[in-house]
Amino acid sequence: MTVVHETRDTQAKSGAPAGRRALIAGALLALFLAAADSTVVGSILPAMARTLGHDELYPWLVSGFLLCSILATAVSGAAADRFGARTSMCVALGLFAAGSAGSAVAPGMVALIAARAVQGLGAGAVVTLSYVLVGQVFDAAGRARMQGLLSAVWGLAAVAGPALGSAAQATVGWRWVFAVNLPLALIAAVVVARRAPGRNGASARRGRVHVPALTTFSVGLTALLVVLVSPAPPVLAVAAVAAVAVLALHRRQVRRDPSVSLVPVAMVTDRSARAAALVSIGASVVLYASVTQLPLALTRTGAAGDAVSGLVVLVASLGWVAGSAVCAGLLGKHGARTVASGGAVLLVAGPAVLCLTPHPSLVTAVVAQLLAGLGTGFTVATALVQAQNAAPAEQLGSYTGAVTLCRNMGAAIGVNLIASIQHGAEKDLTGTAGSYRLAFAVLVAAGMLTLVATRGLGGTRGAGEVTDVP
Repeated sequence: MTVVHETRDTQAKSGAPAGRRALIAGALLALFLAAADSTVVGSILPAMARTLGHDELYPWLVSGFLLCSILATAVSGAAADRFGARTSMCVALGLFAAGSAGSAVAPGMVALIAARAVQGLGAGAVVTLSYVLVGQVFDAAGRARMQGLLSAVWGLAAVAGPALGSAAQATVGWRWVFAVNLPLALIAAVVVARRAPGRNGASARRGRVHVPALTTFSVGLTALLVVLVSPAPPVLAVAAVAAVAVLALHRRQVRRDPSVSLVPVAMVTDRSARAAALVSIGASVVLYASVTQLPLALTRTGAAGDAVSGLVVLVASLGWVAGSAVCAGLLGKHGARTVASGGAVLLVAGPAVLCLTPHPSLVTAVVAQLLAGLGTGFTVATALVQAQNAAPAEQLGSYTGAVTLCRNMGAAIGVNLIASIQHGAEKDLTGTAGSYRLAFAVLVAAGMLTLVATRGLGGTRGAGEVTDVP
C-alpha cells in the first residue's frame, strides 16, 4: 500500500484560497516560459544562423539547451529538498532570465550557444520545481487533479511557441523572443517568493551539498547524455567509458552515505518508485520517438507534405493533455496501477496501428498519435503522482526531479535509438517503408515493457482534500 506523506506546513496551516491560486498561477507561468522556450527556437533557428553565421554550430543551440536542461532536472529536485522549493525556484528563474538576456544581446554564435546553455539550466530546473511546488501545496487527490492543468501548459507551449517565434521574427526580430522572458520571469519569481511555503519537512540534509557527489553525478550524467545523442563512434566510445567510470564512483559515494545522492536510493530499491521511473522512461520512448519518426515517414513516403505532417505532433500533444485531464478523475476511483496499465495499452496500440499499415497515411498517423498521446497522459501523470505520494516530505523534490529526469532520458533514448534502428534498416534490410515499420515495431515492444512495469505501481486510490497556502 502506498503511504502518502504530507508536509507539516500544509497540514498545520490554512490560508486564503487566493494565496494558493496565486502561487499556482506563478508556477504555471514559469512552466510555460520554460516549455515554450524549448519549442520556440525551432521556428527562428534559420534567422539566428543568418544573423550570426557559423551555420555548422547552430545545432548546438538546441543540443546545448537540451543537455543542460536534463542535467538541471535532478539537481534542482535535490536543491528543493536542501534549500526549499521557493528559494530554488527563484534561483532557477534568475538563471533562465540571465540566459534569456544573454541570448537577446549575443554578438556571435558561440556567445549565443553559451547563453542558451545557461537558459537550459534554468528551464530544466523551472520545470521540475513547478511540479514540486504543486506537490507541496496539494494532497494526493489535488496532485492528480492538477496534472491536467500542468499538461495543458505543455500543450499550449507546443502550439504557441512556434507561432510566437514566427510572429516575432516577421515583426520585431528574433532577439525579442528572448527579451520578452525577462519581465515575465520577474513576475513569476515575485509571486513564488511571496506565496510559496517555506522549507519542506525536517530534512537532515537541509542546506548541505556534498560537492564530490554533485560533481560525479553531473559529469557522469553529462557523459551518459553524450552517449545517447552522439552519432560519432569515437566520441560515443569515450563518453560511454567515462559515464560508466564516473557513475560507478558516484555509486560508491552513495553507498558510504545514502543522504548525498541527488536521486533517491528508493527509486532503485523501492518497487513502486522504481516502477514509476520505468513507466516514465517507457512512455517517453514511445511518444518522442514516434513524433520524431512519423512526420519523416509521412513525407518520405509521399503520404503528406511537411506542413501537414506536422499535424501529428499537435495531435500527440493534445492527446497528452486530454489523457492527463482524464487521468485525474480516474485515479481516485481505480488506483494508479489500473490507470497506468490502461495508458500503457494505448501506448502499445498507437505504434501497432502503424505497424499493421503497409504504407502510413495521414489518417492512420493521426489515430496512432492520438492513442500514443492519450497513453502518455495516463502513464506519465500517474507515475508522477505516485512518486510524489510515496515520497517522504523532506524528499518530495528529489522524487519529483528523479521522475522528470527519467522522462527526459526516455525522450533522448527514444529519439536517438529509434532513429538509429530506422537508418540501419533502411540501408541494409527493408527500404524506406519497411524501415519505418520496423521502428514502430520496436516502439510496440517498448510499450509492452511499459505495460509490464505498471504492475509495480501501487493499486491504492487517491484521496484527500486540497490544502491551502497562506
